[in-house]
Amino acid sequence: MAQWRPLPESTRPETRLLIEELRHLKQSMGLSLAGLAPRTAYSKSAWHRYLNGDNFPPRSAVDAFGALGGPEHHARLLALWDQAVRPPEPVAPPPPSAEAPALPAPAPPRRPHRRTVTIAAALALVGSAAWAAVPHGPTARPAPAASPACRGASCQGADPAVSPCRTDARTQSALTTASYAVKLRYSPSCDTIWSEVRNSSTGTDTESPMLVAPDPKEAEACAEVGHKMLCTGDVEPSPPG
Repeated sequence: MAQWRPLPESTRPETRLLIEELRHLKQSMGLSLAGLAPRTAYSKSAWHRYLNGDNFPPRSAVDAFGALGGPEHHARLLALWDQAVRPPEPVAPPPPSAEAPALPAPAPPRRPHRRTVTIAAALALVGSAAWAAVPHGPTARPAPAASPACRGASCQGADPAVSPCRTDARTQSALTTASYAVKLRYSPSCDTIWSEVRNSSTGTDTESPMLVAPDPKEAEACAEVGHKMLCTGDVEPSPPG
């Protein structure tokens, strides 16, 4: 049985519960990482990072793994993934005691550990060309009216094609193959990221919905090409456009 590293103390409880459940399912099924890879279309090294807490697993990976364990495990893992990517709710401080002087209000809670949040958002883009993209090719229908301006969590899930976030969007990282060009797009004014995939043979562009990204440097966009996951690498950020 693999000996997994303890998860960092900064790991959110929801993320910790998801990873521990994935570890438990792997142990109960008796699968090695090498055996898990071909059954889920994610590499042995990718699962090593997910189960060690180095990277947050994309929903498609959890979906494929959970399906191996049967309906009960499948539904539970997807529910845990949904909880892990949901922004934490601020907790209101308790009212001051009548028998003690009121204390100063606590400072607003700090954002969760940057790596956990941004990687959770970024890796949710994996396979965006296959399941989360909206086509915008030469033969696409006329675009709807532009959406109102948003920022951060209010942009979550919005279509970048009709959002003002495109105004200052830049390419944060990119990958080009003979068939596809994959880009990770980032809007500083909206604090959001999304993937953009161009099919070189058809000239068709597809984009995923936007996700919150406090730090785009911790993010990557991936596309599944020929049953292999191809992910972007660092490039010099391009000017808006």
